[in-house]
Amino acid sequence: MKKIKSAFMLLLAVIVALSMVACLPDDADKEIVENGGGEDDGNYPDENEQGKGDGGESSQPVPEKVTITEAVCFSYGGITVTAKELTENSMMGTGIKLLVENSSEKDCSVGVEAVIVNNCMINSFFSCSVAAGKKANDTLYVSSYDLEAAGISNIGQIEIYFYIYDPENYTRTYEAECVTLKTSYYEQMDTTVDDAGYTLYNQNGIKIVGKYVDESTFWGSAVLLYIENTSGQNIGITCDDMSINGYMVSGFFSETVYDEKYAIGTITILSTDLEENDIASIDEVELKFRIYDADTYMTIFETDALSFQAK
Repeated sequence: MKKIKSAFMLLLAVIVALSMVACLPDDADKEIVENGGGEDDGNYPDENEQGKGDGGESSQPVPEKVTITEAVCFSYGGITVTAKELTENSMMGTGIKLLVENSSEKDCSVGVEAVIVNNCMINSFFSCSVAAGKKANDTLYVSSYDLEAAGISNIGQIEIYFYIYDPENYTRTYEAECVTLKTSYYEQMDTTVDDAGYTLYNQNGIKIVGKYVDESTFWGSAVLLYIENTSGQNIGITCDDMSINGYMVSGFFSETVYDEKYAIGTITILSTDLEENDIASIDEVELKFRIYDADTYMTIFETDALSFQAK
């Protein structure tokens, strides 16, 4: 199962990386409005309201450049990963420079299961292979698209879940405990969560809010979602039986949300699906969500069909 999961995450990461080419829409006022399946929760954040976590806004001055203190992330079986510093790349965004040391007698690879910034799940991809007795410098980048979608500009805390795997067969040999890095922005980090929109589902500790429809993404169009998990377990979410304006389409969506965290998810609709059905504008959407255990992939529950208007 872990081998399949690693391969799936690799494929998903490639898709996410390509999707990052697209920018957030300039016309983000296409908010989802009611047409059954939920209600407008009216939860629009007050500029003076503090968000989740330990603070909201702080009167302390924000440092000019965000930094971290060098720290060992984990050490196991002769494999040591050290976070050296933060870096900025004009295309990739914020990155964490990592030193991977392999003092064992076997080649190995280090991957990342999840990255969480200021309690928000952020898409990322990292894989570093190191031969026996060698070292490697590599950089773990966090998605600038996801950070912007979540409204995160001040990165104060980064949680990372590393694992070690065999580069020949992708079998995992070790999964590290969560590593938490606090930055120099920790006291000023963004903790206010923008969950405004149309509530599609809010039961069983899972809240799904439709924020807006972007009709000009890299792949075609997309429905942006806010997903909050207080269910007591790590979950995954996919969608099924999706239709637009009454026509069945394939909605590409898979999001993992750890307990007590949130995510900004995107349901991608291919332009070819829209063209084949002569859909010039996304007006009415209907779909079901499947929620499953993120560790076992066993279905926890499925929602009824949820319908809403995108105009």
